[in-house]
Amino acid sequence: MRALIVYSKQGNVEQLAKGLSDVLKKGNCQVQLMEADANGAGPISGAPYDLVILGSPTLGFFGGKIGDDLVAVSSRLTRLEGKTAAAFVASKLFGTAKSLKAVMALLEKQGAMVQDFAALQGQADVERFGQRLLKLLGR
Repeated sequence: MRALIVYSKQGNVEQLAKGLSDVLKKGNCQVQLMEADANGAGPISGAPYDLVILGSPTLGFFGGKIGDDLVAVSSRLTRLEGKTAAAFVASKLFGTAKSLKAVMALLEKQGAMVQDFAALQGQADVERFGQRLLKLLGR
């Protein structure tokens, strides 16, 4: 099984994405980590992957906003129609649910089927989310 994790460079999302990658790799999943780059060009094909995951910080004073770099990259994702997908955000006191819905909407706009989502604070949350994703992949 192959997974693509695209994550925003803002906040502590990189740490969460790398932790999630480690959990998936322990479950014999091949993982490609991709830092969201708003200045990048060209399409990013989701075709080779069984699972596509997007991760963002929860931004804004009351939360509810997501990384601009992730929004820019999501428009370059192609061939996600019917693809299994997941979303996560770095948890914050306010606005986490709203931010999570925004990340899920990016995937759904591209035709992906969001099967799981999570608000992550630390390694324990990452571990639980990763285990759920492995079950989703039949691992």
